[in-house]
Amino acid sequence: MEQIKTEQYKRHLSGKKEILNNAIAQLKKEFIGIDSVIDQIANTLTSWFFFPEMQDRPVIINLWGLTGIGKTSVIKRLAELIGFTEYYFRFDLGECTARYFDIQDSFKDIYNNCDGTPFIVGLDEFQLARTINEDQEEIDRASIRAVWDLLDCGKFDIVDFEYCMDWFNKYIKKLDLALYKGVTVKSGLVTDNDSIYWETVNPNNKPEGKKSRKAPFVSDSDLDTIFDMVDHLFLVKSELREKLNKMDGDQTVDYLIYLYKASLKPKTVDCTKSLIFVMGNLDEVYTMSHDFNPDMNANEFHRQSAEITVTEVKQALQNRFRSEQIARLGNNHIIYPAFDEKSFYGIIRLELDKVKKKVAGTYGLNMLFDEKVERLIYEEGVYPTQGTRPLFTTVHQIVNTRLGKILNEIYLNGYEADSLRFTINEKASDKDNTALQIDFLKKEVVIHHIIDQQPLVLGKLRQEKQNDEQAIVAVHESGHAILSSILMKTIPDVVFSVTADSNSDGFVLSRPEWNYISKKEIINRLAVLLGGFVAERIIFGEENVTIGSSSDLGKATRLATYVLYVCGMGDTRACFGNENMSNTPSVIFDNSSETVNKDAKELLAKAEQLAEQTLKEQEKLLIKMADYLSDKRTLTKEQVKEFVRQYAVDFNISEIIGDAEHLFYRGHLKKLAEKYN
Repeated sequence: MEQIKTEQYKRHLSGKKEILNNAIAQLKKEFIGIDSVIDQIANTLTSWFFFPEMQDRPVIINLWGLTGIGKTSVIKRLAELIGFTEYYFRFDLGECTARYFDIQDSFKDIYNNCDGTPFIVGLDEFQLARTINEDQEEIDRASIRAVWDLLDCGKFDIVDFEYCMDWFNKYIKKLDLALYKGVTVKSGLVTDNDSIYWETVNPNNKPEGKKSRKAPFVSDSDLDTIFDMVDHLFLVKSELREKLNKMDGDQTVDYLIYLYKASLKPKTVDCTKSLIFVMGNLDEVYTMSHDFNPDMNANEFHRQSAEITVTEVKQALQNRFRSEQIARLGNNHIIYPAFDEKSFYGIIRLELDKVKKKVAGTYGLNMLFDEKVERLIYEEGVYPTQGTRPLFTTVHQIVNTRLGKILNEIYLNGYEADSLRFTINEKASDKDNTALQIDFLKKEVVIHHIIDQQPLVLGKLRQEKQNDEQAIVAVHESGHAILSSILMKTIPDVVFSVTADSNSDGFVLSRPEWNYISKKEIINRLAVLLGGFVAERIIFGEENVTIGSSSDLGKATRLATYVLYVCGMGDTRACFGNENMSNTPSVIFDNSSETVNKDAKELLAKAEQLAEQTLKEQEKLLIKMADYLSDKRTLTKEQVKEFVRQYAVDFNISEIIGDAEHLFYRGHLKKLAEKYN
């Protein structure tokens, strides 16, 4: 017998393993670019899925990411794939109000359906349930206290303070009054003075004419209401009816009073066997998340997001929650990376495949899309910091909205094709529109085509202006790019002289390979920040310098003052502040312009001098690069490197730093340590 049980358990676990593996594989097909996230989720929920009986508290998995990255949809789909659709409860914490019972009302579904058994809870928009405001003051969020109890021990109490309780109280008083007026009850039925009963207890439902059948003292409709409030005390409603059918009037009233009191007691909901997903957006840890520029490099944003650590997430949570609340979330924090370019293209193809399947299933038409159409969707629909939602809208706009015109051509005009091919007609396109050509094929032969103009939104903004404005931006951004290459030994990832962002004429995306700032490189970094201003002055003259350098000057000033005031990079090892600081600081007040402020000015002056000297030495490179950017909107990393290789003076391209993991510090330390061996 024991052997049979063991074999059954093996088959049980084997079946569950197959379900989970299939679910993981399917999720990776349906959700592009988050394979590592799916694997982490699967690994973390394994113990809950296979051995829920061993749990004495919920398994909590925290999912953090930008909007539109696939948190809510992944968990909903996971619940479907592992057979928990009926046992998945999602709560939007952004919809909580100040009333204590708002979210508890929702938790009643758990009590009624899954108490003490395995199920899944999704706590969505968790960042909006903050208990500390922006001023670090506590917020009274009574509405979500049950949530924190759930996250702590997996048990919480709910109380049914509904309108029904008031009804129940009045109902008992009506029954008692009916007895006082002479109504008699035997075995749950009214045996005498039934007219008084109807007039006192339920006058609106008083039967007309003579009734041969005795009325129950507690009517069926009233019994339904009572049972809904005390169903935790009975297996079925008929059990309650059987009890009442054995009582006279006084016994019935006494028993209903007992039930009324019992319904006032809190019900403990047991969620210890649950799997809880905490899902939220923590934009503050995604440093570029507020930049809506569609020309932002998706790969660079992906790289930065992949470096976010659990420690950074917990630090961000401290701005919203108390420390003991953060502790209740545990350490299972899964951080979604932003999508890179490859992932975006994968999502585009996935969305187009959905359109293909729907059209094939509904109309029997095969749809084909070439790479140019995919590129159009990417260029018009991708905002790297906004996830998939703008992309879905663009697919609908470019493809779905044309289905009506296509079907008219087939069914009304007689072009009975079996396939449709979407491509782009370059000759029919202009600067404001891309011409979509839709070929109608029958047995792989084109029998008809239509050309439909797709108005460009972002594409229009990206067009080369080839005017004074683009020339100014070209010189400015070339100055930054050249100083980054020569002084910081870092080739920019991309340079733009025209961008689709209305708040930016152009930009350089450049980041040194190392993650620290040493004293020797401060002036070099400052020179890179001042490079745009200096480049304009060299090329156009002092009187023709424009006001577009305000952001650069602000960044340079902040860096110069920061390293001196806070980091001790000046002659005095201290932190400096001023008399306008509101709190008592652990800093030295600096009220003299001849101290740290003077040092900051000297740093900026040296940086400006270095920028001017370097750019004058590299004037040919500056003019060549700027001239190219005055006609073309962008330079790639390889193109910048080629310009440096061809035109830079006294600079070897091999000096560019590719691996910054071992530039100086570790090797220097090891050499010193060898002396003592």
